[in-house]
Amino acid sequence: MDKQKLKTYHLMLLDSSSSMNTVKKSTISGLNEQLQSIKKAEKDFDDQEQIVCFITFGSEVEHSSLWNKKIDSIEDFNDENYTPNGLTALLDAAGIGINKLRNEIKSDLQQRKANVVVTIFTDGEENNSKEYNSTEVSNLIKEVKETGQWTVTFVGCSDNAFEVAQSLGIGRGDTLHYASGDDGTQSAFKTMAKSRYCRSAAYSNCVSKGLDTSSANLGNNFFNNIDLDGTTKKDEYKKDTDKKEKDKS
Repeated sequence: MDKQKLKTYHLMLLDSSSSMNTVKKSTISGLNEQLQSIKKAEKDFDDQEQIVCFITFGSEVEHSSLWNKKIDSIEDFNDENYTPNGLTALLDAAGIGINKLRNEIKSDLQQRKANVVVTIFTDGEENNSKEYNSTEVSNLIKEVKETGQWTVTFVGCSDNAFEVAQSLGIGRGDTLHYASGDDGTQSAFKTMAKSRYCRSAAYSNCVSKGLDTSSANLGNNFFNNIDLDGTTKKDEYKKDTDKKEKDKS
């Protein structure tokens, strides 16, 4: 029954600065690929409820109508609901988004009935935040990750993407660097979609074994467990979890 399901929140923070106009079509297609991945997880893993929280950040941080919405109620993105413009308030988006969701689902988090997968996607670098600085966001990310209920990832195409992610407390295994342009953007979104499904599979495996899902969230490996043939295999997550349990014993 729904009340017994683990809630998996997908907090997607998407760059909507002016530079994203050059890859707008690829970005919209990639966003819809994320939705399809989440819908597939909703269908395949009946022990979870998949929920989407979507934020864009240009010069300002905007909460779209897709905030705290069940995946089966969400329609595809299009030219009208993704319109890039302005600068890049990346730090504000991360600080506002994480704090907003954490406060709203406080009870579920305290009862360990929820996990959050945060994805920060940008084609550039921070240049317009007013409420949060890098240290504050890094401390916030560290705080939520230590609960074992949050996975925070960074996807960027700047040459220093790994350094930026590290400055925010995000490890290399949770960071994806992609090439600028349509091909690189499409590849990044495809990888994100596979990784997103993989994480839900890992949660499902933990639930089936009566384990806390922190073993999945604390691995710093969001972009590692991907089948390059284009299919996802639940047995791989079972094998990985079994190995971790054996290593602990």
